[in-house]
Formats: sequence, structure tokens, C-alpha cells
Amino acid sequence: MKLSGPVMFLAVAIVSVGCQAGPSAPPADPPFRATSTIREVMQSVVAPSAQGLWDSVGRISDAKGTRDLEPRTDEEWAAVRRNAVSLLESTNLLLIPGRHVAPAGAQTLKAEDAEPGSELPPAEIEKRLTQNWATWTAMAHTLHDSASEALKAIDKKDAAWLERNGGDLDAVCESCHLVFWYPPATPR
Repeated sequence: MKLSGPVMFLAVAIVSVGCQAGPSAPPADPPFRATSTIREVMQSVVAPSAQGLWDSVGRISDAKGTRDLEPRTDEEWAAVRRNAVSLLESTNLLLIPGRHVAPAGAQTLKAEDAEPGSELPPAEIEKRLTQNWATWTAMAHTLHDSASEALKAIDKKDAAWLERNGGDLDAVCESCHLVFWYPPATPR
């Protein structure tokens, strides 16, 4: 049987429509769920991990005299390494879209964050993050790079390198806080 032009066109159109995918499936759940706030990630992962790195090396002067502080055993180096890995990976947690700075209506808490007035309210911090996402991302990547350097120093068991990195790490943290957390400086 020979099909005429219009019938052939109709047959091709029917086959073509039948070969297309059916209705699209609803979007899948995102591969992650941002349940904790940035404040909670900072307080629970970032700050203790950074503090663990800073506290692992240095010089102590007290009633017992002056001594250098550094990891000495494999177990001590492993503990410091866990802090570096936690800090390194926390930078990814900070970049998950949809993560809020704090619960709606939250204020700066003296016991957990800083003296009232020394930091912006969480809503203002979140506004700054949203408006400057590229800067936030770049700063999180800089923190990642600093934590990566700490990890390299730890893997080489180089306490001097780890101590030098501590100053860099502090500067990375402070530069981000200056942009996003602290109120603008008022001229005196």
C-alpha cells in the first residue's frame, strides 16, 4: 500500500510524537539537605577545627617555663589531621545553596557569637552573602586552600609549617568576617 504525501506526513508525525519522552518526572530531591545554619556550621565545625589547628602548635610560657607545643606522636598528628580535614570539608558545607545564616529572626548571641553590636544581625549577614555570593564563594575557596596547606604540613609532620599556616588561616577567617560579619567601621 502506497501512502500519499499528507498521510505519510501524518504517520511520521504520529511516530515522532510517540517516540518522545512522556511527561517529565518531577524534579528529584537535591542530593543534599541544608538543615543546619551557617552559624551552626561555623560554631560546630569551622571554629573548633580551626582552633584545634591553632592550639596544636606554638610556644607556651608559664610557671613551668617556656616550651614548644607540637604534635609528637602518630596519635597526636592524627588528631590534628582530623581538624584539618573537618575544616577543609566545612568549606563545602558553607557553599550549599539555601543554607541560611541563622533561623529567621535570630539575633547575635553573646554566649555563642560575639558581643551584641560587634557583629551584624544574621539577617544582615545573609543579605550580604546573597548580594555577594561570588565573593562568599571565593572566600570559602580561600579557606579551603588554607586548610589544604595545613593538611600538607600535617602529612609531612612539619610543625613549623603548620604554625606558619596558622597565621594565614587566621587572616583568611578575619578577612571574611570583615566583609560579611562586622558592621562598617564608624569614623572617629
